[in-house]
Amino acid sequence: MLTHYIVSDTHLADGSGRDDFKKNRTRFKNFLRFVRKKKARLVIAGDFLELWQAHPAAITRAYSDILNELIALQATIVIGNHDYFLTHFRKLTFLHDSYRLPGTKVIVKHGHQFDRFNDPERFMRIANLAALAAGHLEDIYPDFDETALGFLKHLQKDLAAAFRSSPTPGTGRKEYLDRGGDLSEYLRGARALLKKYDYCILGHTHEAGTAFDGRYLNAGCWTSDTPTYVEVNSKGQCSVRHWPGRRPVTELLAA
Repeated sequence: MLTHYIVSDTHLADGSGRDDFKKNRTRFKNFLRFVRKKKARLVIAGDFLELWQAHPAAITRAYSDILNELIALQATIVIGNHDYFLTHFRKLTFLHDSYRLPGTKVIVKHGHQFDRFNDPERFMRIANLAALAAGHLEDIYPDFDETALGFLKHLQKDLAAAFRSSPTPGTGRKEYLDRGGDLSEYLRGARALLKKYDYCILGHTHEAGTAFDGRYLNAGCWTSDTPTYVEVNSKGQCSVRHWPGRRPVTELLAA
């Protein structure tokens, strides 16, 4: 089989202060050259476009060079929550809700399907409005989303620790997790997929790493200072790596 490279959560926007991808523009173009040199296939595992905060025409103006490169590479695109409007173009052969790598039992999904706050059948519209509000705040303070995510990660850990030791009925760890309190919901989703597939590759969380003895891999994102990707080599072996440098990502994804 051909080697496949999977990236997730590029969030191409309009090049303004709210555009978290633009700092990795050159890195991503170098990565695309690397994929082309390897004669490999590229899969984008969701949230390719930031359609919650930017108009498609503005994205095209800002990133026509990258869009043309992706067309030349015949990239496959899995639809995420921030580019969910692409579902209206499902007849395009390169768009998929999920994608199984040819000749393998490797499945690629974005992962928002396991997130109760971004499930398209429930609360996605609320998350969309939150993203719009965050975009306006980023116009004033460009690092707003990174600061907010850092705060939420610390809060999440503190709450999880508090609930673990809480003697109050109805506020235990199970109840906390059942309400989407940490990343365990993605582990449950991955575990369900692994009943059918040898490997599953998700994005959405922006947290690169592996779980279940390396059978669940999260591709991370391209909006941070440490972009990552998944490599599935010609033997079907899967790994998460940093770009540039191709160093393996050693983080374990745990509840």
